[in-house]
Amino acid sequence: MTGNNNLLVGAGDGKVAVVLPTTLKFVAGKATSLLGSVTSLAIAPDSMGFLAATDQSNRYYLNFQKFVPGLRGTCHYAPINGLVFPAHCSDLIITCSLNDVRVWNVTLRQELLRIQVPNLEAKAVTITPTGNTIISGWSDGKVRGFLPESGKLKFVISNAHTEGAVTALAVCHDAKESSPPWRLLTGGEDGRIRLWHVASAWQSMVFSAKEHRAAVTSLCITGDNERCVSASADGSCIVWDLQAHTRLLAVMEPALYEAALFHPDGSQLLTCGSNHHITYYDAYDGSLIRVLKGGENAVRALDVVVGGEMFVSGGADNLVRVWAYVEGVVLSVGHGHSGPIQDVKVSPDERRIVSVGEEGGIFIWRMPEDQKETPSAS
Repeated sequence: MTGNNNLLVGAGDGKVAVVLPTTLKFVAGKATSLLGSVTSLAIAPDSMGFLAATDQSNRYYLNFQKFVPGLRGTCHYAPINGLVFPAHCSDLIITCSLNDVRVWNVTLRQELLRIQVPNLEAKAVTITPTGNTIISGWSDGKVRGFLPESGKLKFVISNAHTEGAVTALAVCHDAKESSPPWRLLTGGEDGRIRLWHVASAWQSMVFSAKEHRAAVTSLCITGDNERCVSASADGSCIVWDLQAHTRLLAVMEPALYEAALFHPDGSQLLTCGSNHHITYYDAYDGSLIRVLKGGENAVRALDVVVGGEMFVSGGADNLVRVWAYVEGVVLSVGHGHSGPIQDVKVSPDERRIVSVGEEGGIFIWRMPEDQKETPSAS
């Protein structure tokens, strides 16, 4: 109830209003609509307004006099499928989930841009090295490129993967949008790997391979742009020659691979999956180097710092772990997620770790300076 005994109500269609208790009619000028179904209401401590929350993870403040909603906080309301830092920028991240791709300022903990594609799910996201295009893969099998300042659609690859969602993306590090075309690698739910030449006005496929028998879960390109590795739910990781467009080697395990990446010097592969293991392979002959127990459940995400001395992991046990690469020991463990971790990234300045989860949460961790220090979340 409000201070004058009127009722404050919220509805499933997003409407909030002040109503008269005797007739249940709206008070004139005291009704508005919010994004999502209203799930909770609370009068502010100063009694001058109230807070309203919706099932789309939006939190609003409304003054009783003006009755204009002001967004106070927001986040994804469905599992977050991926995140990426722009090159050389540690203050921004880009995340993807159901219906939208969002740009966040991790220092201010603030949403800067929301790019919505209704009734579709963004399965993967990346950004070009120059930061001029956000690239996203969607559940309708299309790749969409957006301008990062406005969210305006820049291009669409309509036939990227016609037999399912686009589940993985990687851009070659030498991509220069000022001198197109640049190279984009896509992986699909159909198990295909495809290489594209991309310009704003046109996009053409130059290579397609169907070596995986299940969805491609991740793609990673070496720093020299010569090779890439693809991980798949069929239990295989394949290293490809991006110049000759041929398969170089494959490693197999009786598990669902969730992620695979190269050590920064390109000499080793680091993989993780449903068998709870983090595995090191030689990147040139595929020989097994080391197997680590990554946790008590599936390990879903990996990222290596630029120097290669440490890496981070996240998985279905809801924990973020910081590891020493050479020693293969856990240096720090971060607790906070209430659901499985979907992706984890180290910021370019190596001062932060960002993890995203199936519960829709974004956690920003301070990279431990002391190797025995537990990372703190904010």
